[in-house]
Amino acid sequence: MPLAEQYQLVQALALDGQHEPLGEGVEARAWRDGVMTASRWWPETPDLPEWNEFRRGAGLPPASALPVQASYPLGDRPWAAQQSAGLSEAFGHYRDYLTMAGVGISAALLSTLLVGVLALKVSNWQLDEDIAEREQALEKIIDARDRAQQGRAAIDSRLALRPPAGQVELLSLVSGLMRGNWQLVEWKMADAQTLEITVKMVNADPSAIVSAWEASKRFTEVTAEIGKQPETVVVKARIPRATATGESRK
Repeated sequence: MPLAEQYQLVQALALDGQHEPLGEGVEARAWRDGVMTASRWWPETPDLPEWNEFRRGAGLPPASALPVQASYPLGDRPWAAQQSAGLSEAFGHYRDYLTMAGVGISAALLSTLLVGVLALKVSNWQLDEDIAEREQALEKIIDARDRAQQGRAAIDSRLALRPPAGQVELLSLVSGLMRGNWQLVEWKMADAQTLEITVKMVNADPSAIVSAWEASKRFTEVTAEIGKQPETVVVKARIPRATATGESRK
């Protein structure tokens, strides 16, 4: 289909980059099937060479004369493409989206902080629970130790009431330590650890009696004195308790 040309006198405004009018002029337009394929604007009516130059650019052969100009009223808005919107205009256009994005980011940060605080609370709670369990276990150990010490003290107090040796054992020890002819006159236990006996001996040697009893390691603080009755000796001695190592203890 041949290209239809149209040359028009258009009372349109030439605009700069800020949409400010620069003045009126004429515009040449070439159309194909209702679609404009070329256009050119002049501040004044072009001459024939300028017109033919436009036609050659639009794919048309040269013309012998200028076409009749057509006049149209000015439009309310320019048909040229607008310049890109400024930063403030773009922000205003996307303000709602930016606000929603900011709210989402703030919510995400708040959620992260809350999760961190919750994790710290849980960790502190577990630590407190562990400390409480350890304190309870320690209290049980301390209570058991105190009961053991009290039980030991009670046992020791009761053992202290028992004599270090039985009467039969002591009589056997004394019989082995006394030398020569002697006769038991009196046997007394002032307390669980104090023995006092009175024996009848002829020509008794108190120092020998003391040495023999002390050497046995079964008696301490041994004394031997001549009694009030003729040919009698009173022997007093302390009976130490045996320790865990087998040694005597006063």
